[in-house]
Amino acid sequence: MRPRSLSRQLLATYVTLLALGLLVASVLSGAQIAAQEIERTQRSLALQAQIIANALREPIEHGSQYAALGRSLNDLVNSYAQSIGGRVTVFDPQLQVVTSSDSAVPPHQAASDAELIDVQRGVSLPAIRWDEWRKEQRLFVAAPVIGNRAAILGYVQLSVSMAPINAERAQIWLTFAVIGGLVLLATIGASIWVARQIAAPVQTLTATSEQIAAGKLDERVMPGGPIEIRRLGDAFNQMAERVQEMMAQQRAFVDNAAHELRSPLTGLRLRIEMLQTHGANDVALTQRYLGQMEREIGYLQRVVDHLLTLASVEQNKQAAPKTALDLAPVLYDLSDEVTPLAQQANVTLQVNVPDHLPTVQANPDQMRIAIRNLLDNAIKYTRQGGTVTLAACATGAHIEITVSDTGIGIPAEALPHVFDRFYRLDAAHSRDRSTRLGGGAGLGLSLVQAIIQAHGGAIRLASQVGAGSTFTIELPSE
Repeated sequence: MRPRSLSRQLLATYVTLLALGLLVASVLSGAQIAAQEIERTQRSLALQAQIIANALREPIEHGSQYAALGRSLNDLVNSYAQSIGGRVTVFDPQLQVVTSSDSAVPPHQAASDAELIDVQRGVSLPAIRWDEWRKEQRLFVAAPVIGNRAAILGYVQLSVSMAPINAERAQIWLTFAVIGGLVLLATIGASIWVARQIAAPVQTLTATSEQIAAGKLDERVMPGGPIEIRRLGDAFNQMAERVQEMMAQQRAFVDNAAHELRSPLTGLRLRIEMLQTHGANDVALTQRYLGQMEREIGYLQRVVDHLLTLASVEQNKQAAPKTALDLAPVLYDLSDEVTPLAQQANVTLQVNVPDHLPTVQANPDQMRIAIRNLLDNAIKYTRQGGTVTLAACATGAHIEITVSDTGIGIPAEALPHVFDRFYRLDAAHSRDRSTRLGGGAGLGLSLVQAIIQAHGGAIRLASQVGAGSTFTIELPSE
């Protein structure tokens, strides 16, 4: 079965929902109006019954018996029947018919109708039922004829045909049907227009997506239609730009990685060739080249390790095993590890970490790598006699870990780029100018940021040239 287009699905949905809504509204409103009409008729008829009962009290009370009243009672009953447009029947206290405006009702007939039984018990309730004399559905009410000293002289029963009421109800339903049909037709037209307004931009988005998928990353959509579709178009363009930027970054990453690996490899190859040619006769040259080669190999190893770790973190953000971890012992272990490095660099290491911190869901190995990188950088870029501080505290639903130093600081123009891959400051900003930024490849802070973000956290940097830098890690606690 061929799938339907979006515009047809929207149209079918709108029409179906509206039709159901109109049907429900018509049924409920029609039923309510009909019920109100019946209730109004019942109240009016009950009031008429009470008035007629009061009017018949004196003729009945002054007559020795019903039979003695004769023609005068019949005339009164017929007159009242004409005024209400229905039937008036008078019963004696034993619920036997005395007279009726309807010749179809036989006299002296004993009655057991519900409304008469109820009024005998002192309850006046209307009833809608089938009338055996007129063979139709009628509305009945009854009222007692009360004499002096609250004596019951008889009962008056009024009834009207339900045919006019039912006809009025049918007219109400017909009116609702006509109005609903007109609204439905208008809605169908409006729905077609709205569906096209929504479907056309979506089709444009689809076509542009296919072109981007084919490699045309410069393609963009012209947002149109309702505001939600326009926002979708804007978001799509932003996504396309982001994808294009990521592809450019990916290409730059590959180029930078190739460059970072090519330079030391070329140096190693040249030194090996020199050693093969002159190494046997020049011991000093051999020792110097071996030392340089060792540093180049160490640099290559750091680059490869960082690249592998960075790729592993980014590709396995959800898959990396995490456990409930108290980072305080980890921070103390790391401070012990880097203390010899700080002492060698004549830098004071201060630790302001409580004995315990709220637990976080974290991978212990990755957290050690991230914080160790920050500590190594802080020691590397702090001059002799300076201070590096490792601190941690709980702040509401998070924990904060800060690594601050009194080092050389980072220029303001470099702050937006320090977390970019392969971004390195000029060598003049390094305490160790003998190698590439002290042996860095510009991947350490990128790795730190990737690890922290993979744990649902964030990292911030504040720095001032000549005053030092502060890296703040914020992780959600349990």
